[in-house]
Amino acid sequence: MARKQKDKRFRFNYAVLGEGITEQWYLHHLKRYRDYKFSIRPVLFADIGIEKAEWIIDELVSGGCNSIVFLTDYDTIVNQGKRDAFERLRNKYKGIDEVLICESMPSIEFWFLLHFKFTTKEFMLCEEVVAELKNHIEVYSKSAKNLQTKKWFNILMENNGLVAAKINAEKGLRLYNAGNVGEYFPFTKIHLAIKEFEKQKIGNSF
Repeated sequence: MARKQKDKRFRFNYAVLGEGITEQWYLHHLKRYRDYKFSIRPVLFADIGIEKAEWIIDELVSGGCNSIVFLTDYDTIVNQGKRDAFERLRNKYKGIDEVLICESMPSIEFWFLLHFKFTTKEFMLCEEVVAELKNHIEVYSKSAKNLQTKKWFNILMENNGLVAAKINAEKGLRLYNAGNVGEYFPFTKIHLAIKEFEKQKIGNSF
């Protein structure tokens, strides 16, 4: 009986999960801004580590979810010595079209920074890229009270910021995949998640 209740809880057509409230509130604002169809629930963003993410993804897959996106911060993976565990997770879902894993180094704030400029500056920690981001969004902070407001998100969207971020993310990821970069070389795959979200919309592209 308990198993059936879990399956029912995670029965979505499109779902996104992530590591915390920053991802949750960004996706909340983005969904409204772009009219995306994915489901976001607090349970999909509460204390999500590699092990819990794997369990949730398995539940979503077994429940027939058409698209599952997992956003994660790579600095946590590196600094906690969990690279091997993360590679096992990624390899487990390799070739499964319904699952997309999108890591950012060091954190989702690097994706935010790319709305304003392209950079290959290395950041060991999330706090370092947050300090850089505040040069462009003075009001930004990781507090729940701030994140749930739209002011910081609206600044991201100014001057075609979403398009600029996509272009900058693609450029950075090409450099990262080419190799010969530092251990903390910044990159993000969130633009791949955006492309997946756009597939939910008929007649639109990103």
